[in-house]
Amino acid sequence: MKRVISIFAAVCVLIPFLSAGEKRSGSSMNSVLASVDGNAVTLMDVMAVTGSKELQARGVYSGDKLSSVIAGYRREAVDELIDNILIHKEFSKYNYPLSNQDIEREVDRFAERIGCRSRTQLAGMLRKNNSSIDEIRMEIRKTMMIQLMLYRQIQIADPLSPRELHEYFLTVREKYSTPEKIVLSMLKIDLSTPDIEKISDDINKVLAAEPDKFDELIKKHAPDSGDGKLGEVIRRDLRPEFSGAFDRFTVGKIAGPIKIYGALVWLRIDDIIPGKKAEFKDWEPVIKADLEKDLRRKVISGYASYLRNRAIIEYFF
Repeated sequence: MKRVISIFAAVCVLIPFLSAGEKRSGSSMNSVLASVDGNAVTLMDVMAVTGSKELQARGVYSGDKLSSVIAGYRREAVDELIDNILIHKEFSKYNYPLSNQDIEREVDRFAERIGCRSRTQLAGMLRKNNSSIDEIRMEIRKTMMIQLMLYRQIQIADPLSPRELHEYFLTVREKYSTPEKIVLSMLKIDLSTPDIEKISDDINKVLAAEPDKFDELIKKHAPDSGDGKLGEVIRRDLRPEFSGAFDRFTVGKIAGPIKIYGALVWLRIDDIIPGKKAEFKDWEPVIKADLEKDLRRKVISGYASYLRNRAIIEYFF
């Protein structure tokens, strides 16, 4: 869902987040960055949304990178504020009820979030920030209006049918399935090794007669490779030279020599971990949640675009 502006951010002290130029000129905070049907979006409005992120960015970035990151935050915030203004304006056309009890409950929750144990303590803190409980109450009301309008749009959208869920699942079944894995050991000898052809022939003879000596051959011819264990590998991700070297995949099967990147390689399958095909009944709740989240995003984005197409919007940056 498109983020609604933070009520807490709206009353945060802005000065710590300002650049040197912004500190020097208080009037810059009233700079108009955009206009929506005659309603101005100012730098102060934007800073109420981006302040905390900008502070974090200043601890991570500097120079041109910092300017670029902050510019991105502010551009995103301008668009969010434009959408919120349009949605709030749309709300005013209807007589949807808002519960004063719900608003007061949100005021109390806001107080708890900023560590205030009473309305008196909250009022004192807000006064220090040139704000008041009435202003917080007004911001909460605006936010609830926006949330209600977005919720109504989601409710209007057609719900996903079980058939749609199942059809989608079939297209992404592999994503939710557990792939088959194999556990491999490798004996690797550089082609630059003296008498490489003789060594290769000797290894093939030993493996043909006594395949259980694979580990001994690793210690003898590739001591720097440790025990030669490669661990678990998803079978479908095996490089073609390796998968093509096996006529069948069974535990204990050995393939080689395989020439790769200036070396000869022998592989042994130490274990096979079967895959598990995902079943719709096991993943239906997850699939439904994912699709509904995507549907909400599309509905809200479409609603915002619809409102924007009917509005006069200007950017001044």
